[in-house]
Amino acid sequence: MSTKMIDLKKTVHDLCSKDQDLPMILAEIGFKDITKPGMLVTAGRFMTIPKGAIAKNIDIEVIKQELIKRGYTIVE
Repeated sequence: MSTKMIDLKKTVHDLCSKDQDLPMILAEIGFKDITKPGMLVTAGRFMTIPKGAIAKNIDIEVIKQELIKRGYTIVE
């Protein structure tokens, strides 16, 4: 099984463009707006997961642990 990598320095748009499952996973974690039409191509082009965590007041460690549970490796 190949490991999925999440580089926290990359934009949400870049990450989601390479992984079709990621938008729904992020929405389940608390980034509900990511599923709104156009959000990935507007805010997603400059927003990173850590910046989004700050904006949504979600603990970045919770996000990391949730992604790890779903089979991702975190790159910082």
